[in-house]
Amino acid sequence: MLQRLIAPDPVEFDPLRRAAFIAARDICRRNARSFYFASHFLPLQKRYAAYAVYAFCRLLDDAIDLDAESSPPAGVTTPAAGEARLARLSATLDRFRATLDRAYAAGNDEPSSFDQTSMALHAFSLTVRRYRIDKQHFLDLAEGCRMDLTVSRYATWKDLERYCYLVAGVVGLIMCPIFGLGDARAVEQAVLMGNAMQLTNILRDVRQDWELGRVYLPLEDLDRFGYQEADIATGVVDDRFRRLMRFEIDRARDLYMRGAAGLCHLASDGSRLTASAMAVIYSGILGAIERAGYDVYASRAHLTTAQKLARLPSAWRLSRRDAGDVVPAVF
Repeated sequence: MLQRLIAPDPVEFDPLRRAAFIAARDICRRNARSFYFASHFLPLQKRYAAYAVYAFCRLLDDAIDLDAESSPPAGVTTPAAGEARLARLSATLDRFRATLDRAYAAGNDEPSSFDQTSMALHAFSLTVRRYRIDKQHFLDLAEGCRMDLTVSRYATWKDLERYCYLVAGVVGLIMCPIFGLGDARAVEQAVLMGNAMQLTNILRDVRQDWELGRVYLPLEDLDRFGYQEADIATGVVDDRFRRLMRFEIDRARDLYMRGAAGLCHLASDGSRLTASAMAVIYSGILGAIERAGYDVYASRAHLTTAQKLARLPSAWRLSRRDAGDVVPAVF
């Protein structure tokens, strides 16, 4: 008992399991600073479960990125190169599905080896079985990753919204069992929150995505404000672009506001505060874009550690609201 009080262990002092979850934690700490920052409000067991899920999603994303690095940008290829790209992608996704099947298999209680990737996958296997996370969510996530290599333009917001759901909305669904969602009606709000975060990423990374041959901003919105792909190529920041960005930021904030209505249905053990912290930190990136005069070409909008800390009171207030309380339009 004294040992538990001094050094509580999320995996009940099993050395192998502890090493597996530490491997997942290290992947998360290295690649997801905002999430890692917010995760410290979670109880240890939930925190390490969240790390395991993130690590798996990151490993999938890295596998897809390796294929992307060996291929020309989406939409810039010959028919033969396109067929080769799809063949490599198909093989990558087949390996992913096999890994997923092993993770969900009963009796899979030992890692395949002791390198960081295998240990993190072992932590993932323990997590999805403990929390009974729907396997389909990860298959949907893989479909979203596939779209990154096969789709380079989105005609409408409806089209982009589907992509956002596959790469981020489903992550909200994945986290629901870990965060202790107490009302099934709030599932849709978890998806909205994930979509809001992905749209924030898109607005922040317009230049980086262009360099990869991708335009995620809906083409119908570019047309609405008279902004052209040629303007993206040269980084034009004028009144057309500022109006376009204001429009998209308003859309993202509406998603955050509607998604935040479901936070009150999460467990009050720190899960609610963690999700609230993620919401205020990510939505804070929108404010950073505004403060930069909407120039997302010159530098990548982000929050410093001090700015994240300064937003924690807003996260605390958001986590304290009850069902039916008004959610602020800007956190």
